[in-house]
Amino acid sequence: MTKFLSQLLFVVFVLGACARAGMTVRSPAEIDTRTIRNVAVGKFEVGLIQEKIKTERNGNWTIRTIPLSEEQKSAISRAVRARVVNLLGTTPYFQLNFSDEFAQLENDAALQQLVSVQGYTTENIDAVINGKFWIELERTDGVGLTREDLEYFRPPSRYNQGMNLTVQQMVWWPYKSTRGTLGLEIKLTRLNPTEVVAVSFDTRSYAHQLGGPPADAMAKLSEGLTMVRDLNSEDNNDLPQSDKVLIPFDQMIAELSRSVAASFVQKVALTDKTVFYPVANGNLETARILIEEGAYELAIDRLQQATANDPDPGDLYNLGLCFEAVGDYGLALNSYREAWNADPKNLLFAQGIGRIERLQRESPQLRRQLESRQ
Repeated sequence: MTKFLSQLLFVVFVLGACARAGMTVRSPAEIDTRTIRNVAVGKFEVGLIQEKIKTERNGNWTIRTIPLSEEQKSAISRAVRARVVNLLGTTPYFQLNFSDEFAQLENDAALQQLVSVQGYTTENIDAVINGKFWIELERTDGVGLTREDLEYFRPPSRYNQGMNLTVQQMVWWPYKSTRGTLGLEIKLTRLNPTEVVAVSFDTRSYAHQLGGPPADAMAKLSEGLTMVRDLNSEDNNDLPQSDKVLIPFDQMIAELSRSVAASFVQKVALTDKTVFYPVANGNLETARILIEEGAYELAIDRLQQATANDPDPGDLYNLGLCFEAVGDYGLALNSYREAWNADPKNLLFAQGIGRIERLQRESPQLRRQLESRQ
């Protein structure tokens, strides 16, 4: 059984670690924010922060709630605000204004009242971003109990037949764990005319355990598949997974808020994202190496020569991949279609066609948003 699981994990890893081409894709904002350029940063209000510690000793559980001072709550609020603002500031779409007039407002109701009566004095502000968050954190210090088969073996000797005995025994496995949930609401309010342009509420959760009973075979398989998926994921996971240390409370909250902010930024601003697409198995191995190293122009020259004489479907797809990487979507679509016509059952070729058609649909909106910033 163990050998089979190892072989299965190896096959999945090999399939996931195939050659891929990396390129940067620019996506338009989901919401029309072309008239918004200068954004003031407001306060991120604390809705709830609850931290509990659960401890088990001799089968008895005790639960303690850790009270936080106002200074600690304010520090967490500033950390969440900084993560959201830093991510929004990485896009060249908005100019951020850190005015104390908006940052010192107590809550969202005070902000909406100030905006409605136009009682602010800060000039050249088109909109204000603010938010509110809820946090629940639970730390556990306990012991897991399992029934294990312990084998006792004594080899035979001249005067003794030996012994081979299996005894079931209860085994205690101490562990420590942390789990937390963050709910974050982010709002973008236009000042003139007064309206809420965008609002989102998302939750993120995190859990990690040290120690405890060893995982069974299926749990190990699931963990291995998750590891392969994370290695090939396009999204970066900044939360560490150490086998010796549980991450601090403030770091966990900061990274979870960054994940929520990434979704909000995609709604209101142009975003650049690095993506990786698989490279097909063609006849021209040199082109595969060039694509992996990002030498797309040279790969185009080699692939055009190769496909002119012997149009292999894999080489045609790789040629389209190179055109897509350099931004020539028309030629990329033609190459993908030629590859798909030669092999209509290949899902990889169909995915290339779908990507280009989506990019062409987004192109007019992207062009209008770029022109609004010139």
